[in-house]
Amino acid sequence: MPDPLTPRALLELVFVSDPTVAPDGRTVASVHTRIEDGTPPSYASRIHLADVATGADRPFTMGNGKDAHPRFAPDGAQLAFLSDRGGGKAQVHVVSLTGGEARPVTSFEDGVAEFAWLPDGRGLAVVARPASEPDLGGLARRITRPYYRADGAGYLPSAPAQLWTVDVGGGAPVRRTDLATSVGQVSAAADGTLVFVAARNPDAEGYYFRQVWRLDPGADAPVPVVEQDDPLIAAWPSVSPDGERIAYLAPCDPAAISSPTGVWVVAAAGGAPRLLTDDIDAVPLVGGDARLGRGPHAPTWVDDATLLVHVGERGSGGVALLDVATGTRRALHEAGHVVTGFGYAGGTLAAVREAADRPGELFVASVAPEGLKDEVRASRANDAWSERYAPVPISPLREVASDDGAATLGYWTLQPRTARADGALVLQVHGGPRTTYGHGFSFEMQLLAARGYTVVFGNPRGGAGFGRAFADAISGRLGTIDADDVRAIARDARARHATPGAPMHLTGGSYGGFMTNWLVGVTDEFASAVTQRSISNWSSMWGTSDVGFSWMSIEVGDVPWGDPQRLWDQSPMRHADRVTTPILIVHAEQDHRCPIEQAEQWFVALRTLGRAPVEFLRFPDEGHDLSRSGRPDRRIQRLEAILDWFERHPSRG
Repeated sequence: MPDPLTPRALLELVFVSDPTVAPDGRTVASVHTRIEDGTPPSYASRIHLADVATGADRPFTMGNGKDAHPRFAPDGAQLAFLSDRGGGKAQVHVVSLTGGEARPVTSFEDGVAEFAWLPDGRGLAVVARPASEPDLGGLARRITRPYYRADGAGYLPSAPAQLWTVDVGGGAPVRRTDLATSVGQVSAAADGTLVFVAARNPDAEGYYFRQVWRLDPGADAPVPVVEQDDPLIAAWPSVSPDGERIAYLAPCDPAAISSPTGVWVVAAAGGAPRLLTDDIDAVPLVGGDARLGRGPHAPTWVDDATLLVHVGERGSGGVALLDVATGTRRALHEAGHVVTGFGYAGGTLAAVREAADRPGELFVASVAPEGLKDEVRASRANDAWSERYAPVPISPLREVASDDGAATLGYWTLQPRTARADGALVLQVHGGPRTTYGHGFSFEMQLLAARGYTVVFGNPRGGAGFGRAFADAISGRLGTIDADDVRAIARDARARHATPGAPMHLTGGSYGGFMTNWLVGVTDEFASAVTQRSISNWSSMWGTSDVGFSWMSIEVGDVPWGDPQRLWDQSPMRHADRVTTPILIVHAEQDHRCPIEQAEQWFVALRTLGRAPVEFLRFPDEGHDLSRSGRPDRRIQRLEAILDWFERHPSRG
């Protein structure tokens, strides 16, 4: 029999991320993150190397701190990576693949955000800020742009991150850009051309708008590449081997940026872009809470005619070969898994892949026109964990018609090995709403199943992976057909459940928290609810969220001075006086995506009305990603609180 799964079992997981392949395709580097004992416990990351021929995996870096973002030199003889060893900000370190001590090659005061090797192997393109933000000494902060803070980062420095080149042999870094907005996602072409993304001007900078820029060798300044007015939301540019084209990711419909993320190509010299995909999501969007570290998913050139791209469909995620001329695809991974990041070089594909009952591990294989060959599993970081706790498998996809007959909704369940006496279910609502549930690994859901709950999770309209019309259906009308879809999934799950009349609990975070708040205001069908990093009032959300001023114009469809009634009509606060469902509010105090004032309003309203049991759990020093990357002991406390709430409120009786 497996051991009982408890919240503290989170401490034993290993998080595999950021696969990158050596130029000859024979070696793969990845990052393994573990939780180290301490008061409090903390994360530690090490770089591992795997031999492609044998699949043998070994740790390569040691010591204190976090090592991340490994990248092989063009000749494969050295590895560069980011590390905060020494107790400071992350800097680029370089080490020989034959061994020896890693040496720092940068010393930026504010650290390095990312980097890429230059093709000559003697230098790096580095993204860093010119200087640290000065200490204000308790005086006021002067704000001049709407995007002045970001979740996970806090207040943004006034000096944007720029592009630099650094000689790994020594010498001062050379600044290569002087843009008004921050540079990111840099890559280098074979001739030394650098491509990256940055907003065109500070007023356009935010969670969305990004242009592709090109910096030619020897040029004094970069030039924009894509001839398209905003909204242009470009990401992850990469140059073809012949230097003629740039592939990048952006919404399939620039005017409807809630549409699936597609793969585009544009002439490297600049011009109008061409869309290669319009029916898939080319970014990993399947939910999961056991991932730490980078998940690279840039469109990657195999040759001048073929790209490797991420494909997300119907709750699965994998990699596919994409013909640039025709847009035809050949899937390399079967459905039923989720690839959270991949890398490619020298004919070898390395991918971190997980399933609903398996945490992520590294897999490597040769890429041939007909598909993958000789796939080898190159890490077994969580085998002992899986053997000890035996996560339960996911059910086959279940489908139900939407109430209006306009869509087919898909959902899955995790069935407990031993059900609770009352047969209780828990309905999970994903965030986004432009994300999806499916075959991703969720520690939280496995924990609920281990406690005897049947876990139900699916995709109301607005989610990803089910086509453009499905994703666009709720723009400007949250809490309408999407709420009907969640209730249709709940109704169907109850009808198929082994225990007639069993209670169902409700939870969700971010958009899922909005939906939780909304549903308890329009129905009393749930035994209890836990709302997490939620939204209660769109009118105040617009100006307090780091992305509210740009994101809400898409999702909610108005501004506070436009049609305030429209914002109010879509706000859960409108129905606060109807809430009778016991509800626990979980929120992080440094959440800038869904600010804690949203939870404060909701708690005070419900507590003042007094119609429903309500408690408020506030986490200090955490942001929107508390459940996925928060301090380990806080993640455990959150899980314990969810279990406790459901068990304290087993029914409405």
